[in-house]
Amino acid sequence: MIKLSKRSIAIIVCITVGVFMSCKKDVSETETQITVTEDTPVIDYDGNTYRTIKIGNQIWMAENLRSTHYSDGSPIPNFTYNNSEADAETYGRLYSWAAVMKGSASSNSNPSNVQGVAPLGWHVPSRAEWQQLIDYLGGVGVAGGKLKESGNSHWLNSNIGTTNESKFTALPAGFYAFWNEFKWRGDYCAFSTTTDASVSGHPACITVKLDYDNIQATVGQFHPNDAISVRCVKN
Repeated sequence: MIKLSKRSIAIIVCITVGVFMSCKKDVSETETQITVTEDTPVIDYDGNTYRTIKIGNQIWMAENLRSTHYSDGSPIPNFTYNNSEADAETYGRLYSWAAVMKGSASSNSNPSNVQGVAPLGWHVPSRAEWQQLIDYLGGVGVAGGKLKESGNSHWLNSNIGTTNESKFTALPAGFYAFWNEFKWRGDYCAFSTTTDASVSGHPACITVKLDYDNIQATVGQFHPNDAISVRCVKN
């Protein structure tokens, strides 16, 4: 058996995009020192209070968004898993891309400058902002384990290698599929970005996905009419 040192390990993560396949090489020469601190809680229009955390140079919500109103008081179209309102307190609500964006154009800038569903002083992150977080946590091959809640209170039993050292505490909220089906509670979560991925008439938006059976953070895509989780970033 060949034993590889940490300096020689290269993780190849392949991301399926529609019918296309792209690969990203993630090479980490040394362990990154992760700095995480609690930050000031944020309150949305509905009065919901969210824990927040500073991870590197970014300040993120440490809970999934569960607001039913934009910051101007207008209603946000949303779903709760299996239409259970009680579910929203733990897992947050699920939002389509149109609901998330509130008429804003696609953005992959850092910061995105798209408030959308976010409370005042906050915004919805772009793919580039998520990539900054993933890179800070060591890359796509390991960041998922540092983002997910550890243990099996919510994730399925094979939630192996998860540390939640980022204190992001990602939960397996599942998603609402646009053909009117709720799927993958306990297995999986996906988070919206502000970045469009539509190609040749096939609508899609970039998402970040975490699974129960690995420690990767996969950058992929969802149909924009699917409804998924949202985490916001401070301006």
